[in-house]
Amino acid sequence: MGVKKRWLFVILAGILLLSLLPGCAGEKATPTETEPPTAPSTHESIPMPPAIPVQEVSLEEAEGIVGVSLTPKYLPAGWKFQRGFVRHGSSPRSDLSLYFSDEEMPEEVRTIQDFGSLTYKIVLNVHQVKEMPSPDIHEAMAQQHGGKVVDINETKGWLSSGGHDLHWFLPGLHFFMYAAVDLPEEEILRIAESIG
Repeated sequence: MGVKKRWLFVILAGILLLSLLPGCAGEKATPTETEPPTAPSTHESIPMPPAIPVQEVSLEEAEGIVGVSLTPKYLPAGWKFQRGFVRHGSSPRSDLSLYFSDEEMPEEVRTIQDFGSLTYKIVLNVHQVKEMPSPDIHEAMAQQHGGKVVDINETKGWLSSGGHDLHWFLPGLHFFMYAAVDLPEEEILRIAESIG
């Protein structure tokens, strides 16, 4: 009986010793479920940009804001204006985003950051500008970013090499059309030429 107690004592002492070894070596034992692991921070956390509120507007309201027609006279079959937004606090300049698609867009949108949740075919961004850029801006964009200079109703524009981005200017306005789907160049230009 004395031998059994001795072995039990040796086993318990061994278990206790093994549980203390990580602490003796200066290492921390494996964290328990209630103790979250900690990692040293090697850099500061990047603050999130402030949310920029937007207000939903109709196509007619958007046209009233900038004073020109924004309704495309041509869109691919089934596509139509779905939603429009104006960024708050952008006066005296206005920043509009107009979405066109063949699908409804029921997502809740309160800030610019919510635009990422929208599913669309084309978005037309219209920004009022105080000063017009240099007349050779489109050539400079083509030289710097690729793509090419295009003609939109006798106005120069720049079309990206992938054919998704199209920029052009009218007096006091910068138009940026982004196609979220692959469309032939002729189709992109036809839509742009039908605006205004």
